[in-house]
Amino acid sequence: MKIAVAMDSYKGCMSAITCCDIIAKALTDAMVDCDILKYPMADGGEGTVDCLVFATRGRKEYITVKGVFGNEMTGYIGILGDNKTAVIESACASGIQGIPKNKLDPMKASSYGTGQLIRAALEKGYRKIIVGFGGTATSDGGMGALAALGMVFFDKNNTVLSPCGAEMINVDSIDSTSVIKELENAQIEFACDVENVYHGKEGAAYVFSAQKGATPEQVVELDAGLENLAKIFKKKLNKDISNVSGSGAAGGLVGGLMTVCKPVIKSGFDVILSYTDLEDTIKNSDIIITGEGRTDSQTKYGKLPMRVGMLSKKYGKPVICISGSVTKDAEVLKDYGINSLFSISRGPISLEDSMRDSENLLYLQTFNIAGLLGLL
Repeated sequence: MKIAVAMDSYKGCMSAITCCDIIAKALTDAMVDCDILKYPMADGGEGTVDCLVFATRGRKEYITVKGVFGNEMTGYIGILGDNKTAVIESACASGIQGIPKNKLDPMKASSYGTGQLIRAALEKGYRKIIVGFGGTATSDGGMGALAALGMVFFDKNNTVLSPCGAEMINVDSIDSTSVIKELENAQIEFACDVENVYHGKEGAAYVFSAQKGATPEQVVELDAGLENLAKIFKKKLNKDISNVSGSGAAGGLVGGLMTVCKPVIKSGFDVILSYTDLEDTIKNSDIIITGEGRTDSQTKYGKLPMRVGMLSKKYGKPVICISGSVTKDAEVLKDYGINSLFSISRGPISLEDSMRDSENLLYLQTFNIAGLLGLL
């Protein structure tokens, strides 16, 4: 039996690579005659660099950058197997993972570190760069990343502003003359599955900032700041990003970066798919296994299991989804190529306990599923 394993990460506890390895071990332990092909996947957020490095037999390079609140941290860029393409994920330097809920603060959070990673890739000579977006703790409209790339923001008194969410509303003018020139000739690809616009009811603040710690009052303030930034960009750079689909991704980081480069925007899944032979493997496999940390009705809006399901459905292949948790409304995914849904939970268990024992739980659930597959 030939089985393709295409997993997203279980965010906060297991990488996509780890998930694939555990499932493969459980399958081979339970089934004597099976051929397992592993495809760690991502959607542009956390794990994008690892997945592309794994797929192309590339490597990582480590760089000291600023974290969300200005702290020094070790970030990384991926260098793909062609040794010509760099890949960056905003979740690395500007990510929400690891920040306690009571410490989240989108008013102070900055995407500066992501800009440093892009700058580092350019200064190292890479002119093809993939940037993955998702899983950020920031809602600064890209102000931080742009500052790292050389843009300067001023208030009405011509005082230089610190780039963060709270200062967007105070921007009165900008100076882009020092933006790193290498951007002009770079081929930039954005891996992004979000279609939200920059500001407004469907924009970055109203849709995403609450989950990054914003109060209802701060949501309104952040949206006003994004609208102000958009007006400044239009006035000073002749770049109108307000209603561009996807510009609201990663707290408006995508929109901000659009003012200094001309990216090609693609689905994160499609970007990673293009560097693998997953589609051919699915076509020639007997069963497909996919999954993510939490599968619910939102998964149908382009998340990894849905994309794997639709690709498998194209070739009439059955798909098993094994996720950390599965909600009742996830049954809608059966219309998107997912044949069966499994949670790794073995009964009432707290989220903390489930995450702590996630590797063992994933192994056991897969082992039991493999027992059924062995009867086929």
